[in-house]
This record gives sequence, structure tokens and C-alpha cells, in this order.
Amino acid sequence: MSQKGPIFILSVDGGGSRGVIPANILMHLQRDLNISLREQFDFFAGVSTGAMIAAYLVCDAGTVDDLANDSYSSENLSRIMDKTVWDRMLGRMQNQPKYDGVNKRAYVDEMLGSVCINDIVDKHLLIIAYDFISRDLVAFKNGRGSDASYNPTLAEICDASTAAPTLYPTVPTTSLTRRWLLDGALATNDPSVCALTESLAMGHTLDDIWMLSLGTGRPVPDLSQEDRDTIGKASRDWGVVGWLTNGLLDHMMSASSSVSAHQCRQLLGNRYLRVNSELPRKLMQLDNTSEGRVMDLQSYANQWYLEFREPILALIQAATEARASA
Repeated sequence: MSQKGPIFILSVDGGGSRGVIPANILMHLQRDLNISLREQFDFFAGVSTGAMIAAYLVCDAGTVDDLANDSYSSENLSRIMDKTVWDRMLGRMQNQPKYDGVNKRAYVDEMLGSVCINDIVDKHLLIIAYDFISRDLVAFKNGRGSDASYNPTLAEICDASTAAPTLYPTVPTTSLTRRWLLDGALATNDPSVCALTESLAMGHTLDDIWMLSLGTGRPVPDLSQEDRDTIGKASRDWGVVGWLTNGLLDHMMSASSSVSAHQCRQLLGNRYLRVNSELPRKLMQLDNTSEGRVMDLQSYANQWYLEFREPILALIQAATEARASA
């Protein structure tokens, strides 16, 4: 054990409106523990929708119940992903972002106010974005690193981290050397490995690091071999439009999440817990915000929490004991 002592990380994946799931899992956990989740974790990491959850928790923007029931309600998600008739007709096939991002930015401004990243001094925060011009991962972290040295607001950072290509426009930074940023999921949809390596850079050892990682679902493997072959053969002829209409962005996100989870599992062993499970394919859409679909996601969040409840509580107990004995 290093002089730094144990550190407990909460990492939250991207997934658009599927952020309903980690938000509701955290609500169930908060109710179970009956203590502040902000006090429970030392380090909050997020990308895309997970960035908004991490920022909400680290700056104590409201209750976890409000996060799940208001921020991730069908009404609010539909406001953020406001669809015009033209949007509904053309979707991602139009020659501009599907949404203009105005309501998204208004929401994060309303939620996070004028809090800047370096205003957070008692917890660690890591939010991932992507600079598509330099083709570089952008790691916003409080008190460390050049990406946050100009001390941007959390609203600006979350706006950038959620700017999914084809869905939202790129977001310019307010730094003197302006950068044009996109959704961090283009770099990695699961920030766990980034949080792990940041902890090592801060002086913690692998034995110091504990992590709870919350995913946003993977599709049920329910296709027959015939269906797989039909789709596979069709994919050989897909161009840009074909891949976009068949979920290219979500494929990239799922792939990076699986790699990150594998690496953390190998490095941390039983000090790492990944909470993620299968969803029906109809629920995998990033921007379906209908009331029925949100209710379905809430139902799956409840199922996942019941499935993982004992391992989550055991991990928290073990991390708490490790910190107490350090």
C-alpha cells in the first residue's frame, strides 16, 4: 500500500438516453446505503451521459432521486433530444446534426451552473472528450493536467463530452487556444482504464485502487445464425450511410467498453466490479426518449440492481474497511 492509501472510484459509461440505467442504479444504491454517495466515493469518472452523472454527483447538484426521476425522465430527455418533424423524417441521413444542442447546453447550464472544474477540491473528477482535429483524447481533471488548466465550467465540459457525432454539433472550448470537441465515447465509452491510470499517476498503487463501473447495456445475443449471416452479408456492401443507419457509433462505444472492462478486470481483480448486462435490441437506441422506453430502462435498472446488489455492497464494505485500516 502506498502512502496515498486506498482510493474508491465510481466510473460511468456513455450511452445517450440509456443513462437512465446507471442513474436509477445509483438511486437504488443511495436508498440502500442511506448515506451520501458523494461521501462514499473518492473519484468520479464519466464519459458522455456518464459525464453528466459524474459531474452531478461531484458538485452535489441535487439528490440522486432527482437525478433519476427528473434529469433522466422522458420529459427532460425529450427536451435535450428535441426532435422536429424534419428530424423524424431524415434522422442521421440529413446533412447536419440531428439536434442543434441548444436544449442540451441549457440543461447542463441549469444543472451545473457556473461551477468550474477546479472548484472541486475535495474529490477527484475525470471527464473524457475527444479533439477530432488533433485526433486526441481530452482528459478533463480537476487540479491536474493541461486540458483543464484554463478552468472551464463543468457545463462546458459536459456539453463537449456529450456531443455525439451526427447527433450534436461539435463544442468549442473557451481556452485561449481553442479546441473543437466531440463525445468522449469516440476515444473510449468506458472511462475506467483512464481513471485507473490517473490514480496510478497520482501515486496510488494497483493494490490501493477499488472501482465500481456502471455500464449502459449490451444487446441480447438473440439472433439466429441465419439472421447473423443475413446481416453480415448485407454489411459487406454498407458505405457511410449504411453503417450510420446500422448503429456505427453504438458499435464503437460497445467495443471500447468491452476492452476497458477486460483490462480493469485483469488489473484489479476482486477490487473491481462491472455492473452491466443485456438489453433487448429495441432498447439500445441512443436517442429514443419515449415514456414507455424510459420506463423499460428503469425496469431493467431495477433488475440489474437486484442482480448485482450483494456484490456492490460487498465491494463498498471492503473498500470502506481498506480505507479505515490505512
